[in-house]
Amino acid sequence: MQRFGRCGTRAGAGNGDCCRPAVVRAYREMHAKGQPDRYCFEAAVIVYLWHHPDTPQPEAMDIVGSWVSAGTLH
Repeated sequence: MQRFGRCGTRAGAGNGDCCRPAVVRAYREMHAKGQPDRYCFEAAVIVYLWHHPDTPQPEAMDIVGSWVSAGTLH
């Protein structure tokens, strides 16, 4: 029996782009309120893992890190 994440994809499939807006929004909104970067990042990872509960945390951290840093690079 295949397990599916909340984004409707087979567990471990794809890169999780379906929840990217929610993940980035969680990070940016906390950051805008003056929260430390670490807290913003941890919250964004939690949002990602809610959508993709079978993703290993190190992989989730890599994905979220690339998403939230993408907007800050020039």
